[in-house]
Amino acid sequence: MNKLMLQANELFKNCGFPYYVCGGFALDLFAGKTLRAHSDLDISIFHENKRDVVALLQNDGWNVYKRVIQAGVIDGLTPIIDQNDSKLDEIWVIWAMKSGSHVIPKVREGEADLFDYEILRSNQTDFNFIEIVLDHKEENNFVFRKNKNIARELDKAILFKNDIPFMAPELVLFLKSPQPYFTHEFHKEKTPIDFKAIIPLLSEESRKWLINALNAAYPDGYAWLDDLLEI
Repeated sequence: MNKLMLQANELFKNCGFPYYVCGGFALDLFAGKTLRAHSDLDISIFHENKRDVVALLQNDGWNVYKRVIQAGVIDGLTPIIDQNDSKLDEIWVIWAMKSGSHVIPKVREGEADLFDYEILRSNQTDFNFIEIVLDHKEENNFVFRKNKNIARELDKAILFKNDIPFMAPELVLFLKSPQPYFTHEFHKEKTPIDFKAIIPLLSEESRKWLINALNAAYPDGYAWLDDLLEI
């Protein structure tokens, strides 16, 4: 099992709130093997625990940042001072870094509280960067932030492999369905690999959930549906 997931689990396992591996590493856990190289380690928590995770990370020596989004793209990073920082009021992604991270913040000229950043390489090899994604739940359902009509029971949304919690593969694929995952330089080659590797492994129930979710999100049609319906 990848050392980054083991190290992340060691950090989070006694945190006192739900967490789970998401993104490409979650697909590796589901498949039981490494499907491809990964640019970063993604961990999801629920939105109500965002201040708890900031305290956990800062107590462990991590530098914590809020991603600044302008016009739908990442415009920079701004430091989160502590768990009571008002920047946490409106946030859905947190970046945490330690010395040696392949993501390097750089102070933006003329901006005291805003950083640009440089990504030194396309794959993460050491446990010194975490992307924390803030998800939503309502009662016993995982609910998608951009479309609350699409949901999944929590016991089906979060699975376990060797006591490590991870996001169910059908949810990971659905979250990879928006257009940027096919056009952005960090995703466009990875997304087709993930889809082709995972769909033969899905249970019938998981495959049907993904088909229904894609139909709901893309009523005019979606390219993956033909492949999913042929299985």
